[in-house]
Amino acid sequence: ADGVPLEGMPVGGMSVTIADRDGGGVVVSVVSTFASQEALEQLLAMGMEEGLREAMGQIDGLLAEQAA
Repeated sequence: ADGVPLEGMPVGGMSVTIADRDGGGVVVSVVSTFASQEALEQLLAMGMEEGLREAMGQIDGLLAEQAA
C-alpha cells in the first residue's frame, strides 16, 4: 500500500519507451524482465497481466494530454 516491496515477493524490471513514428503517431515499447521463469509465473498468477492491460489502456489519454 505504501509502495515498499513486500519481502519474499518476486520483483521485476520494466522499461517503457515512447517514440514518434514516421508519418504521425507514436510507438510504445514495453520490455519487462524477471529474475526467473518462476517469478514471472507467480506475478502472472497474482494478476500482473490484467493490471498491465488496464494501465496500457490509459496510455492514449495520457499521450493526448501531453500533446495538448
